[in-house]
Amino acid sequence: MKTGRLLQAVRVAVVYLFVIWCIAPILWLVSTSLKSDVDAFASPPVWFFVPQFGNYANAWADGGMGHAMLISAAVAVVSSILGIVAGLPLAYLTTQVWPSESRASARVTLAILLLTTVPPVLSLTPFYRTFFGIGLTGNVYGLTIVHTFYAILLAVLIFRSFLVNFPREIREAAMIDGVGEWRALFLCIAPNVWGGMFATFVLALIQSWNEFLYALVLTNGDNQTVPVTIAGFLSFFGTNWGRLTAAGVIGALPIVVFAILVRKHMARGLSFGGVK
Repeated sequence: MKTGRLLQAVRVAVVYLFVIWCIAPILWLVSTSLKSDVDAFASPPVWFFVPQFGNYANAWADGGMGHAMLISAAVAVVSSILGIVAGLPLAYLTTQVWPSESRASARVTLAILLLTTVPPVLSLTPFYRTFFGIGLTGNVYGLTIVHTFYAILLAVLIFRSFLVNFPREIREAAMIDGVGEWRALFLCIAPNVWGGMFATFVLALIQSWNEFLYALVLTNGDNQTVPVTIAGFLSFFGTNWGRLTAAGVIGALPIVVFAILVRKHMARGLSFGGVK
């Protein structure tokens, strides 16, 4: 009996330690964003201080966080929607038009899986050279194309999980009734994967919002996204840690709030959606 209670106490202690380990960086980020530079570097740490809300105003206006958030939101929303629009037909092709167990479907699925495992740094140079040659660097267009590419890969993998067990007889019946492939897709298939569409949109949006490497290389000036703008607060001539951490809080807050608001719907979308 005592051993069982001891194990239970250890489990509870481990859980609390893990929660503290996860929350501590967030608390440090928020507290530092409210400190002056003197208090931020004080040793021992200053626990009681006068909040410096001016750090947020400076990061938003002078640091360009407001404009960067608009750029990030535009790129994330557009690329997520385009990823769904292109990914659903491809998943439909590899599960309904082609049998999911066919060789062609297996090859396409394997190619998509391999593309998702390629480190972004390896594909950065080909993307950059291609976009530089056609004038798509230094703006959001090339970045949107790259984010759309990765959103398509994500969408195909999610939609395949919905459609691989979807009865192919429904499509075949639609074909007998004279409905074309596109109408069968949007009239018979799409209404059954709304949950997958929502989950894909959320995950692709978060993926695009947080992406740094391509945004750093493919954009500049007023076209930079939130992660690149935050990194711009670091300087060889000195770093204003109050503004830097305030920018980090501003950049993380919208996506955190969005994820909290949609978490139940996203879980439901990933759990349900196909014909059971």
